[in-house]
Amino acid sequence: MSETAIFGVTTIMSFIVFGIVTNLYILPLIRSSSPENALIALIVPHAFRFEGLSFLVPGVVSPSLEQAFAIPAAYGDFCASILGIIAIVALSARVALGDPAGAGCSISGASPISISQFIKA
Repeated sequence: MSETAIFGVTTIMSFIVFGIVTNLYILPLIRSSSPENALIALIVPHAFRFEGLSFLVPGVVSPSLEQAFAIPAAYGDFCASILGIIAIVALSARVALGDPAGAGCSISGASPISISQFIKA
């Protein structure tokens, strides 16, 4: 099997497995939770996005990974992680900062990757 096919199969399988987990465990939790707790459940995975900083460590990723992609993606993931943690703490404490931090978490995580794609093109 080619590398492209392997990547495609693993991506599709990940979507299937996470879809099953979401339907069995996450959606029932979110439906029965308060809006704050539901948002916390959706933000928690983003708190681990600090791992994107590994794009900046030599030897962890391919040397051919373009810096125009790696740098914005790494720091965007790190910002998303920090904002995710702030949102989780704020939502847990029922502070008004929770909703904006949650939105910022999503925006800061998506925008650097989008920007780096435009730079690359």
